[in-house]
Amino acid sequence: MAEKKYKILMVEDEPDLAEIYTLELGMSGFEVEVAKDGALALEKLKTYTPDFILLDLLMPEIDGYDFLAKMKNHPARKQILIYAWSNLTQKNHIAKANEVGADGFLIKSDFTPKKLADKIKEILKIK
Repeated sequence: MAEKKYKILMVEDEPDLAEIYTLELGMSGFEVEVAKDGALALEKLKTYTPDFILLDLLMPEIDGYDFLAKMKNHPARKQILIYAWSNLTQKNHIAKANEVGADGFLIKSDFTPKKLADKIKEILKIK
């Protein structure tokens, strides 16, 4: 029996950063889709149901905070884990992300692509 392939939606407006992390996540066994802003992520969620969303907070169109607020209005999507992914490390940014619905907060500068893949496996309890 094949193992489940966990799906990740990376919402990131920096294409080089998205590419580097997507490559490592893919090599670590994840299926990864990328959206460059919150509006495109919401559109993608109409046809793609990830297990985990890695969400940049500062983006054009719909930023991460607005995306989180919109996700609250979709009860069918409540099972998706959403982690804010940012270098905004001030307590007020972390508190705001958590307040509007983030399940956790990851600081970009703390994670190499490999460390991020390992952290997501830990969060999703993948062995």
